[in-house]
Amino acid sequence: MGATESGVGDAAATIGDAETFRLLTQLVAAAPTNLEDPVHHRWEKPNYLRTADAIVRAARANGLATRVFDPVVAGGRPTDWHGANRPNVVVDLDVGAKETVLILAHYDVVPVPAEQVARWKSPPHTLTLRADGRLYGRGAADDLGSGVVTALLAMRRLANGADPSPRNVRLVACCDEETGGEGGVEAIRASDAQRAPDDPERILRADVALIPDGSPELSAGCSGLAFLDGSFAAPVPLDDVLAYGGALVALHEIARTWRSVYPSPDWPDRHAPEPVITGRATVTRFDLESPPADSPRLRLLAAHAENDAPNQIPRAVTLVVGGPAAEAEAFRSRLAGLAPAPFEVQAAGPTALTVPPGGRAVQVIGEAGHAGYPHRVHNPVPVTLQLLRAAIDRGWLDGRSPSTATYAVDLRLIPEMELATGVEAALRYARNWAATYAPLARIAAPPERCRAGYALPIDHPAGQKLERILRATLGSHGIVGEYGGTDASALRGLTTPSGAPLPALVFGCMDLESRIHEAEESADPVKIAGVAAALERFVRDA
Repeated sequence: MGATESGVGDAAATIGDAETFRLLTQLVAAAPTNLEDPVHHRWEKPNYLRTADAIVRAARANGLATRVFDPVVAGGRPTDWHGANRPNVVVDLDVGAKETVLILAHYDVVPVPAEQVARWKSPPHTLTLRADGRLYGRGAADDLGSGVVTALLAMRRLANGADPSPRNVRLVACCDEETGGEGGVEAIRASDAQRAPDDPERILRADVALIPDGSPELSAGCSGLAFLDGSFAAPVPLDDVLAYGGALVALHEIARTWRSVYPSPDWPDRHAPEPVITGRATVTRFDLESPPADSPRLRLLAAHAENDAPNQIPRAVTLVVGGPAAEAEAFRSRLAGLAPAPFEVQAAGPTALTVPPGGRAVQVIGEAGHAGYPHRVHNPVPVTLQLLRAAIDRGWLDGRSPSTATYAVDLRLIPEMELATGVEAALRYARNWAATYAPLARIAAPPERCRAGYALPIDHPAGQKLERILRATLGSHGIVGEYGGTDASALRGLTTPSGAPLPALVFGCMDLESRIHEAEESADPVKIAGVAAALERFVRDA
């Protein structure tokens, strides 16, 4: 049933009240999707302004002060913003206290690619309550449900409760988090850096930062992140495309040797490779085009990993072949016979590719998910590269046909690793491989799409305090590291008004059923309520 139909009263009551439920419904419907694809010259953020406006209206309706920081409007560093505004909403509950708690959340969501649409049982941008009691919709968990609405609910209770808030509270609802934070928290930090440390106009000025953008466990260390773009300076044979893809896949073997001191929340029950956080390198995107040509052999005409963001592991990779009809017809069954379990090769379902007359399309099917957690799913991109290599070796496919191709690699560092160290190691590996085997291969790590990790001592008093609260509000226990990477990274190096390092603590409502970035994203309203309660208690408790 939809969020406006009968039966939503219980969910609204569980979250906190009907007002909060209506706001979450409104924000999901606003569809604040964030797509950045520099390789293909796509920067799409169509609904930022109306989403920011909805947050401002909700805050002001409860007597909270607001302002909007948009680097496009503010000017500052000379950056090409690609024609899109980047509004960030600052909401304040100022009670004149000595201490301030910063709540950092983000309102942008990953897009819903064409392949996902058919796998949603309800419209992805309509908040939907189902019989299992969960709320479904893009952003229901990440981070509209886990972050934005919980923060506003907690601030409203703090502002209107019988006992006045003992601390000031500031919510910063950012944009661009899903693509590295360039126009969001990174732009805010750059603006703050132009001001004196004691300037009250600094936005990221607080004694502690809470980031409700994670799992119910408390994370004290968050992974660093870099999006790597692989390409070629000119068309190359398919053989070289696949070899380079294999080299990028193998980058994971280097990254996994990076071992953190922070425990893994996914060990041993969620397929984590180690009991501690390790580095990860995940090839998430593979796109190929081959110019039309008469050939007596079967050729790969196009390939596309069916996702719209480099931090999404796709469910499917679509392959389009052309050539002799009998060979094209047999291609699917031949590949299917080689696909290792649990992967499958099927006739193509929904795809962003256009199949030309006489062409045949097939899909290599895996399991989609968040690229920060590759161990939880089954990535079809590496398997697709292996299958294509096997098809060439068996003479089923022309390996010499010229192609243009691009790759994206989601590289995750361990929390305590310096960004430059991890990125330089990855680039050095890829460039050394290219120099030896494929001189036309290229690799880049755009600085605006990279961020360092964040590491807080596990015994930090703020973390110990929040961990006790989360035991009561979310039933969690222990302090761990965080795989996905959050805006905690952008707070690295910042200090409190007293000059101490700013502590940043990550938690949230994103349980194993949330399926963030994937079809059927959902949130448990009980956990949404638990996050709001944790925020309020942290502000109130000594």
